[in-house]
Amino acid sequence: MEILRVLAAKKTMTAAAAELYMSTSAVSQQLALLEQEVGVPLLIRTGRRVRLTDAGIVLAKYADEMAALAETAVASMRRFSGSYAGTVRLSAFPSLCSAVVPAVLAELGTRYPELSVQVSDLEPYESVGALRSGAADLSVIDNLNQFPLKGLRTSPVTTDELVLCVPVGTPGLPPGAVDLDRFRDARWCLDGSQEVFDEFLHKLCRQHGFTPNIVARCRNISVTLSLIEAGIGVALLSRMHVRKDAFNILTRSLSPACVREVIIARREATASSHLVDAVETVLAEHVTRYATAQ
Repeated sequence: MEILRVLAAKKTMTAAAAELYMSTSAVSQQLALLEQEVGVPLLIRTGRRVRLTDAGIVLAKYADEMAALAETAVASMRRFSGSYAGTVRLSAFPSLCSAVVPAVLAELGTRYPELSVQVSDLEPYESVGALRSGAADLSVIDNLNQFPLKGLRTSPVTTDELVLCVPVGTPGLPPGAVDLDRFRDARWCLDGSQEVFDEFLHKLCRQHGFTPNIVARCRNISVTLSLIEAGIGVALLSRMHVRKDAFNILTRSLSPACVREVIIARREATASSHLVDAVETVLAEHVTRYATAQ
């Protein structure tokens, strides 16, 4: 049942196998055994691809409900112990992960030395998937794009401005906020791992009547900032990425300002978990403090 639940969330045998630390053949074999046990086909196999039958979809929903109930029961029992021994899996989008999460982990280590926190830097859409599959217990996401949040509890904590990053010496750059129209002919650098942010930028540029000329897609923010510093292009980045002034670039707010909401999300099934509560409380404190200091 757990394998079917993960397959429903991950969509492919390969992704489900990776999530479960199993081989693809082992996943296939276990699902075949489950089909024999329930007596109806659960999967439609087309070459290397699979999709759930109607029966498979219904059973996967039951598996989700059973997993949530079991998680709630375990969390409720742990609360009675008063102990913070256990593991919480935390994910956050990269800019916040690098700017805030280290301080969060340091404080948690002082407050709750027996608590283990495992961290992943994931884009918001990846974090939502990780929450649903159980790979994450607590995530920091944003509202740049809409995600289905059924079964998740969300708490907006602050906002994060997206700023235009340009090379020093950019001709005609005013001292204050700038209109995106001014950069319709510019060369643009993007973080190649952020598909959703890529989509957001294209949508924003289309609203101003142009399509961005993408000259670089980088999987490392330092590479993106280095390219801007070298005069290769411009980029729209989280202010969290450019606070430390490690690169000799200029930043400008857009007019109107471009702001995203920063949201902490968790499964509703973790409502009774004092471990997740503890991490969320410290995380929210540091995110708010960081945003206020900007």
